Amino acid sequence: MTSNTRDYIYIYDEESHKIIVIDGETGEEIDQKEDRVTSLLRYFSEEGETAKLRKFAIWCAHQTNRELKPIQAKMLDLAEKAVYGKADTPQLETLYQKTEGTAVATNTVGLQHGSTNAPAFLATRECVNPDPYQGALQAARFHRLWADLVARETSDEESAQKSYLREMEVSAAEQTIQNTEQKQIDRLLDLMNE
Repeated sequence: MTSNTRDYIYIYDEESHKIIVIDGETGEEIDQKEDRVTSLLRYFSEEGETAKLRKFAIWCAHQTNRELKPIQAKMLDLAEKAVYGKADTPQLETLYQKTEGTAVATNTVGLQHGSTNAPAFLATRECVNPDPYQGALQAARFHRLWADLVARETSDEESAQKSYLREMEVSAAEQTIQNTEQKQIDRLLDLMNE
């Protein structure tokens, strides 16, 4: 069974503050089932490990960003403070709400055009989500989306040069997502042992 992620449309839902994946051919929302990463995140949430959830979200944000814009640095700084109890929920919520317009614009312009900067920004923003579980969950999804877009970018460049690589494009993107998921699991296991 081969799935073609190239036909997926990613939309940022302003009300639920999360990414929705839509099948471009059918127009139906793709059910984002629980996987190994989300089950570990749920475990941390049930155990009340909010600092570890935030650390994971911060890790995802760092994975997606090569260079930080000032607002991203501000979000990560506040998230780091929250990990160590030096920032509270109202501070997180204020910055999260203040960046809502940017998140919507990032979706409209960036995600719709396949820019790797879009999921990188959105993953960073999830670090200050007032709900650490939802923040970690969404940061993980944006991290995977970023990895998928990077793989497509690389694959598209190679495909333009060599037509026979087009056949390998889908499996390469799937492998990238699997590798990213494994990195996420490894990081969560490291956090579990802290």
